[in-house]
Amino acid sequence: MPRVLGAVPYLNARPLLAAIPPEFEVREAPPAELAERFVRGEFEAALLPIIDAFRTPGARIVPGVAIAAWGEVLSVRLFLDRPLAQAQTIARDPASHTSNALFEILAGLKWNRALPPPLRGERPDGRLLIGDAALRALGTVAEEIDLASEWVAWTGLPFVFAAWVTMAPLPGLAQALQASAKAGMARRDQIADAEAPRLGLRRELCRHYLSAAIRYDFGPDERRGAELFWRHAAVLQIAPPAGALKFLE
Repeated sequence: MPRVLGAVPYLNARPLLAAIPPEFEVREAPPAELAERFVRGEFEAALLPIIDAFRTPGARIVPGVAIAAWGEVLSVRLFLDRPLAQAQTIARDPASHTSNALFEILAGLKWNRALPPPLRGERPDGRLLIGDAALRALGTVAEEIDLASEWVAWTGLPFVFAAWVTMAPLPGLAQALQASAKAGMARRDQIADAEAPRLGLRRELCRHYLSAAIRYDFGPDERRGAELFWRHAAVLQIAPPAGALKFLE
């Protein structure tokens, strides 16, 4: 039987999956669905939205590997039909957990704005998009706000969107995921060139995205950023009481 991993079907995950050993089978799903399936026990490990690591008792993070940003991430973004100061409603991305929570934190604690989702049938003043859909939407509206940029400017810390998370790791899991990430880092340009036509994106954008916008480390600064996110999420009651992240030994 293969060892099953869960991952998101987005460009930003491709470097982390570049050299997964053949004894693993990777199954892809949007982040919100991935979290539900992880809790049901379908995966030995999943590239989970970081907020779901907070919400899952007993979850352990594989050290050293994340999908994170130290500034403009490009793929987690508000697309606004009017300036933010005039906006009244924002449509959330149903595929997201972490990015929706980040939006709630920025709206409530940084911008001091109530920006609920639109009522059924109502046209929103803007929408939150994540992943490849956000990359394809770049430049399509008058005002765009990058949520990772807003977080970093506000906190001075990076933002962690996702990490490999496990409940009961089997031998060799962390080493396999770390080795695959290392191999993928060395092949980011080739991955970008291969994925760009499939996604309908410019090769230069994909290269910049994988090499500069997305960061793949999970070091001390990323840990501080993630734990601060947890504390803010707990204040807004969209995560359990904050604590320290748990990592595999």
